[in-house]
Amino acid sequence: MTTQETRPTLGPAERETLAGLADELIPSSDSKPSASQAGVSGTWVDRVLESRPDMADELASLLKAVEGQDPREAVERLQSQPGTQFDTLKEVVAGAYFLNPEVNRVIGYPGKQDIPVETTAEDLEKLTARLEELTAPVVERGPVYRPCP
Repeated sequence: MTTQETRPTLGPAERETLAGLADELIPSSDSKPSASQAGVSGTWVDRVLESRPDMADELASLLKAVEGQDPREAVERLQSQPGTQFDTLKEVVAGAYFLNPEVNRVIGYPGKQDIPVETTAEDLEKLTARLEELTAPVVERGPVYRPCP
């Protein structure tokens, strides 16, 4: 029997709070959008939480705790407190911001690219020799086993 995993979702109030906090961390500039302009509190935060469901509860908790507060004061308070809430906020906001393809275009990041590497037979011989050199002590030592219970 398969159980369907439920993913935590953010409600409208939490998303609004996140947008305010995110803009404190990533404000707009002449050439770059702010976090909220980049849609951090929408689709992109959902993608982050899909990838990192372990952050969802702490994010939801901190958003509820600061709901209705001035975003700047809330960010300063989170930053000054011990614990991981501010770290969670930073990671989620930055992750969501850089998931947006438009942000990547504006900052000139083309994304992951395959870069072919030219390798000669001589290069492979050198790598093989180095690998043999590095593994020689292990090979010389021989097999080492620990009995399993």
